[in-house]
Amino acid sequence: MEYKITLRDLLALVLGLAFINVGIDHFVNPVWYEPIVPSLLGDANFWVLASGVFEVLFGLLFIIPATRAWASVGGAWMLVLLYWANFNMWYNEIPLDGKTYDDIWHVVRLVIQIVLIIGITWIGEVTPFKGKEKLHDSLDIFQGRITSSGFQTGDRVVVGAWKSSPFGNFTDIMWARPDGTRILIAPNQEIADYVTDMYSFDDVLLEEINVKEEGRNLSVKCKTMELEFSWKKGFAIPFKRSLLFIATVELFFARLIFSTRTYGLTRNNRREWYAIDRVSNLSHASANICGEDMGNMASMSKPCKFGFSEAPKKPASCEVRTHIL
Repeated sequence: MEYKITLRDLLALVLGLAFINVGIDHFVNPVWYEPIVPSLLGDANFWVLASGVFEVLFGLLFIIPATRAWASVGGAWMLVLLYWANFNMWYNEIPLDGKTYDDIWHVVRLVIQIVLIIGITWIGEVTPFKGKEKLHDSLDIFQGRITSSGFQTGDRVVVGAWKSSPFGNFTDIMWARPDGTRILIAPNQEIADYVTDMYSFDDVLLEEINVKEEGRNLSVKCKTMELEFSWKKGFAIPFKRSLLFIATVELFFARLIFSTRTYGLTRNNRREWYAIDRVSNLSHASANICGEDMGNMASMSKPCKFGFSEAPKKPASCEVRTHIL
């Protein structure tokens, strides 16, 4: 198969060699860099040499097409972290070679850093410059809304209302009882088999599920339960993200902020990515299960243990695209 050299390849070579050159200079002339290392970090020489190692490493990986996407994500984060030293130099007016630079020089330096970060993410085709995923045609893609809430009784409910999927438009309900029993409510056996292959349940119920979504309100009814949800406007993520970004950077922030995971392995060892497009906190949730009122909306204080990721502890409704390989 013939490989065509693109503009991205040429720029990757130029920037990769530039990273390598700067990284080597950290070893050749470490004393020049040491003054701007924040004192909080301790041994300045160690951090200069460590940054040199990563600059050379990411430079090499950036040149190689097969590792370029990973290098772009890592390199972008490296530039963000390294700017701490540049900001330290600016804020504390630290001289280099006996010269203290004016604010305009530091502003230009910041702009260059931002341009570099945008440039390497464009070259590596990671967010927000990602096009169609290479494995797109092999993925099972579900697009819709996941709404989750706990209740005063200790019951926890996660509703997946899917507008498009390999099974068309459908809704399923994952229910964790106070004693930890996990129940799946699915509209048919085909969907039940698919979901139970990937997630863990103690019981499965096949029931017709009727859903009505109007504005920021969702009504879900089946034989076992009736659910009502309302949510706030929330915030949208306004740019595309690659699956690599979702499995690395987005995974980190999802675990840090929401205690959730955006990437992992299913029960049957399939890879799954959650691309969240909008996150909204619930303003109201009510549930009537088997004729009993579940009481007020409550946090998901106990794990449900359906799969590799838990729902957010705070009741929420998220627009999401799920990718399964």
